[in-house]
Amino acid sequence: MNVRLKLALFLLVLFSISIVGSILTFKLESYGDEKLAWVIHTHNVITDSEKLLSSMKDAETGQRGYLLTQEITYLEPYYTGMSNAQKMFQELRLLTKDTPEQQAALDNIDKSMKLKFDELALTVELTQYDNLSQALKVVKEDRGKDYMDSLRADLTQFINIEMILLEKRKGDFKENRTQLVTLIKMQIVVLIFLAIATISFMKRNLFDPLNLLLSSTKKMQQGEKLEIADVVEKNEMGNLLAAFFKMNEVVHEKAEVLAYKAHHDELTGLQNRSMVNTELQCAIHHGEKTNTKVAVYFLDLNKFKEINDSLGHDIGDQVLIKTSQLLAETIRSKDKVFRLGGDEFLVIGQDISQHSGIKKLTSKLLEQFKFPVIINETSMLISPSIGVAIYPDDSVKGEELIKFADIAMYEAKKEQGNSCCEFAPSMLKRDVDQPLNIHK
Repeated sequence: MNVRLKLALFLLVLFSISIVGSILTFKLESYGDEKLAWVIHTHNVITDSEKLLSSMKDAETGQRGYLLTQEITYLEPYYTGMSNAQKMFQELRLLTKDTPEQQAALDNIDKSMKLKFDELALTVELTQYDNLSQALKVVKEDRGKDYMDSLRADLTQFINIEMILLEKRKGDFKENRTQLVTLIKMQIVVLIFLAIATISFMKRNLFDPLNLLLSSTKKMQQGEKLEIADVVEKNEMGNLLAAFFKMNEVVHEKAEVLAYKAHHDELTGLQNRSMVNTELQCAIHHGEKTNTKVAVYFLDLNKFKEINDSLGHDIGDQVLIKTSQLLAETIRSKDKVFRLGGDEFLVIGQDISQHSGIKKLTSKLLEQFKFPVIINETSMLISPSIGVAIYPDDSVKGEELIKFADIAMYEAKKEQGNSCCEFAPSMLKRDVDQPLNIHK
């Protein structure tokens, strides 16, 4: 077989291998692009969920501003927030139209949004018709807060479903990535082998004969043989893999931020109501194993509504922030502080061996609020009323401990000023129609 025929056959084999490799790589790249689109989809779902919640807050902020000032300019963020929330909701509908579980969660979110919008619209309409007192009465009923809490819970469930789907898709992508990396390694090996074979072939069938032919005439002019460089073609998919890893990192960061916001109060940074039962059950379980006591302190700030009404909500927010700081500075490292909402806080003191330890923590809490604090260059006194319920003395159930601490706090309020009262069974005889969890 002559040299030209050998070379043609060799190039044909090389070309065929390259075509097959390109086809396989294209298929895997397309599959990888699909998985990358899934990651981007989850990122968009999380981002739109955050925007929806933020828009609802903007609408509520505009409503509250209008109720407080009757300035029509506050209605702009109110209407804009409602419009943006509805837009984000429709985008979430479209993004998750193929997932029945998420569509069901969106149905619940839609109900909470409508209830919240109706409540906002009612208060704005009452104010526009000079019925501000009735509008404020609707606000004080705190139904809007319940709607927002329900909305947050449904959004968390909605995001959890998306994260479960992403984890499944990540598993599929790992399998794809393994196949992709294996193929890349095989291609590199084949290309190296073909490069070596090509060099050997060209040297043996072309250059060696040429050198032999010309050696007699050019021997004096050339002292070295002609050599060619070893060139290996590389076809890696580093960009696709890098893009996936980067997007995957962004999605997890977003999920962590969302999870943090779901369980922490945005103003004070304390854990919120959603974590109370979990932490309290852990403390009770520990107390049961170690034969120690758990003290539940229910705190409510006296005359906080007057502060908001007379000094403004910005000062009220600073008072809440300062209260959270004072509580965090007072408790031990093993204790927990929560903001339940409004001006209500909860402290869980755990691993307390003697009742005197509870008395000591109570004294520290009262002492911490004994002196005025500086807020916006103004000296003011933060005055809490505190109720205490003790495990296992008062109850072994977490929900009852919170309820009893709440009842004891009402008794403490009767004393005026900084005061603390431990729960006693006789307190249960109070009027059953007296509402709980409204401390203004």
